[in-house]
Amino acid sequence: MDTKLDELVSAEGYAALNELVEAVIGDSASPGICMNPGCHYTTEVEPDQRRGYCEVCGTKSVKAGLILAGII
Repeated sequence: MDTKLDELVSAEGYAALNELVEAVIGDSASPGICMNPGCHYTTEVEPDQRRGYCEVCGTKSVKAGLILAGII
């Protein structure tokens, strides 16, 4: 995977970004991923989350996929 967004798409079981966006665009939760290098933690967050808590790193480094994709 090239980017954290690509990693998140794959971790959520989608073949492409547009599939993930279509699945979550109207939901109150969105998949998010830790942005720290070497951490692959994913979780459900609010669609506009920019600094969610990472359970692995213990930092506020989780971003929502819709933020990473530039949708929000």
